[in-house]
Amino acid sequence: MNQGFILWAKGVNQPNSVTSAAFGENVTLQCFLLEEDNTDPIVWYQQKTGQEPRIMAMSQKSVENSSYYSEFKPPKFTVVKGRGFCHLNITSIEPSDEAMYYCGIRRFEIVFGKGALLSVKGYLNKNDKYQVSVVQSPVLGVVSPGESVSLQCTVLSERRTAELRVLWFRAAAGDSHPEIIYNHHNSSCQCEISSSPHSCVYNLSKSVLSFSDTGT
Repeated sequence: MNQGFILWAKGVNQPNSVTSAAFGENVTLQCFLLEEDNTDPIVWYQQKTGQEPRIMAMSQKSVENSSYYSEFKPPKFTVVKGRGFCHLNITSIEPSDEAMYYCGIRRFEIVFGKGALLSVKGYLNKNDKYQVSVVQSPVLGVVSPGESVSLQCTVLSERRTAELRVLWFRAAAGDSHPEIIYNHHNSSCQCEISSSPHSCVYNLSKSVLSFSDTGT
């Protein structure tokens, strides 16, 4: 199936960039259409760290039942659609469900929302209990448009540092939810091992193009 090109635009709105759910819970990932009378197909994609996006479901206004692909089928995965929205329900959350989820409008291209990270909390194997601490170095001084700034974050863990996922968020003034700007997954080229075997230092270089890039 030809799924076209992938573009980022304002065809849909995914208001919650991060959704946390405990093992076994049910969640609804929201997707609102900026054009309530849209008749183009709505698609949902899942993307796990280091993998390509996979199509999950497609819904059309003129067709009552949505189409589901691969293992993404009811009752675990269900599309709920109505005037101005096309949400995705996921039941009985498990660790394998942790991923980024994108909804989009399929026209000549696929117009995606910004995505929503589903994070599974409260599930640890009895042999995998460990504590994690995060220390972020502050940025001192003023950065002018056109300059770059380096952000640094140190992750301390009792063990298994190499299996952790680190996300960078940006909270701009007036935004109700922080936005994911980068997804680190530990690898030799992304992670600098310090003198401690269970400490990992992450560096993110960010170019400040305009005042819209400011935030926390």
